Amino acid sequence: MKKTGLLILLSCGMICGCSKEYIEMDILSSNNTTSGNWYELDIDVIADKDDVSDKEACSREIIQHILDNDFHSTRFSFDINGYPNNVSVDVFTSEKNAQKGKEAYSFEYVTEFNTENPDVQNNIKDNPGEFEVQYK
Repeated sequence: MKKTGLLILLSCGMICGCSKEYIEMDILSSNNTTSGNWYELDIDVIADKDDVSDKEACSREIIQHILDNDFHSTRFSFDINGYPNNVSVDVFTSEKNAQKGKEAYSFEYVTEFNTENPDVQNNIKDNPGEFEVQYK
């Protein structure tokens, strides 16, 4: 009897539209550029929020997803090029807003190019303290 009541309650919630589907942060598109030992990653991200009011927290979460390589739809090949030396991100609150070109915000995760020793560059995994977020 309790199972039937629970099934009816769940069914009513789905029919009435009372349940909200959880949207997981994911990559909409990605592009990488390499030149010598410099690797740049450019991505468009769909945030998991209706509104991105805390840009800093959202930006940190995106960088952490890149480091963990755990976006749902995209896996990076860090074993080939290593970790990026620069990351550019356009953040959208939904895929619908991305299609309209309505971004919530954009940022770059950047470090200075090592001109003294061009063969040794900072990357986001090994030298995170050398990077800063710059909002566009």
